[in-house]
Amino acid sequence: MLALVIAYMVIVSYQFNAGGMVLEVITGKKEKAALSIGDSLTRNQVHKGYFHYEPPKDWTGTTEIQFYVREKGTNKWTERQETYTVKVVRATEIISEKTRTSHLTNISVIKENTFTRIIIEGYDSGFGKQEEIYRLAAIPKEGEIYLHEPVLTAEKATIIAAVFIVAYTMLAGLLSLAFADIVTGIIITVTLLIAFPVLLIKAGGFSGMLTSFAAMGDRPDHMKLIGVFSAADYINFLLPVFLLVLGDANQYQRIFASKNAKGARTAVIVMIFLALLVEELIIAEAWFAGSMTPDPENGRYILIYAARHFMPLAMGIIFMITVVGIIISTADSFLLVPSTTFIKDIYLNYINPKSSEKRIVFMSRLMVLTFGIIAWLVSRVFSESTTVFEKALYAFTVYGSAITPCLVAALFWKRATKVGAISSILAGTVTTLLWEEIIKVHLPAEMAKLDAVLPAITLSVICLVIVSLCTTNRKQAAEG
Repeated sequence: MLALVIAYMVIVSYQFNAGGMVLEVITGKKEKAALSIGDSLTRNQVHKGYFHYEPPKDWTGTTEIQFYVREKGTNKWTERQETYTVKVVRATEIISEKTRTSHLTNISVIKENTFTRIIIEGYDSGFGKQEEIYRLAAIPKEGEIYLHEPVLTAEKATIIAAVFIVAYTMLAGLLSLAFADIVTGIIITVTLLIAFPVLLIKAGGFSGMLTSFAAMGDRPDHMKLIGVFSAADYINFLLPVFLLVLGDANQYQRIFASKNAKGARTAVIVMIFLALLVEELIIAEAWFAGSMTPDPENGRYILIYAARHFMPLAMGIIFMITVVGIIISTADSFLLVPSTTFIKDIYLNYINPKSSEKRIVFMSRLMVLTFGIIAWLVSRVFSESTTVFEKALYAFTVYGSAITPCLVAALFWKRATKVGAISSILAGTVTTLLWEEIIKVHLPAEMAKLDAVLPAITLSVICLVIVSLCTTNRKQAAEG
């Protein structure tokens, strides 16, 4: 049960983070706050990338930012000045210069006429997020340094998203979610179809994209369709998504809610083709928008950024509202499934079999709230991850390796047993949780390129098959 909860809560936590990210983008940023010698910066301001340096127009060269650091033990400022170096180069030199300095810390290499986030490393261990641990001792002679903070921080935005999603789920049921899926699905498909030519034209067509990517200097492979990723990359990126789709319990729940088998069959066929269409549109439009977005930070949420900056106002608003609706719908589904399972399989069977309808509704809402709080706590762990893409892949891996083999076996393999399913869930979950920090560091370099998904699903399936066969034989022997 615990492994199941972990798998579902990781998915919900990712949706909380995604909802918070959308709110953060929609609300925008505060006015730039210029910095001068003597100003102090908190761990959070530096760690989150709110501390910026912007060189003069068309200027190239090397400059430095010097600062004092607060000592953890004495809480005093060090007398020795530390240095952060910024190298501003031509676009044609950016890749070679980044390669040359890749082994160095506290240095940024950027193209001319751009800016960089000053993320200082090596001094913030043991400090709280809001503690002031850096004090500026000298500022660059060329360009300016400033703070550029969001109106809503990621933490606050995630809390708002989590509260809204949990409250909505407590008041809504499967039927309301089904209608929400229909509405958001139609709107997002139509919006993506309209946005395709809009973004392509705005990017200047494929020739304009080629020129833009070349001017950026650090994206030489963005106009290539093949030969960019290794075999390990394809496994790491595609397998988690495939496993999620194959074992999505919410998808089966909606299919089984059809009036008859014919309706379910038609729905699945339509879903497959529409899913392919929507996915291709998303990839293409992210590609188009990427050519108009030099700042890699905005690439974390490129379609949300494109909706705000590159789409017509009305279309952008509709697109962002629909994305929020999809996030809410997904999180609601993954909150409802474990809550409903707990009520039906545990509460009504072992705790209160004679519970009234009113009591069941109350307990269902209480479980949604409980699981929502657990998911929010998990989201706080994920909020420090590098990218949204990594959060999604990790969430999909936990779910796909733990749940998918059991669900598929329950539908298509009669010899699967309860003990085999439990061992499969535990193997998939534990392997995913331990892979990155404990297992991967002891592997050869080639094997270490793989993320947790392949070993996790392999061990999960092996445990399911072997344990099921062993327990089936024992049961047959006992009966014989």
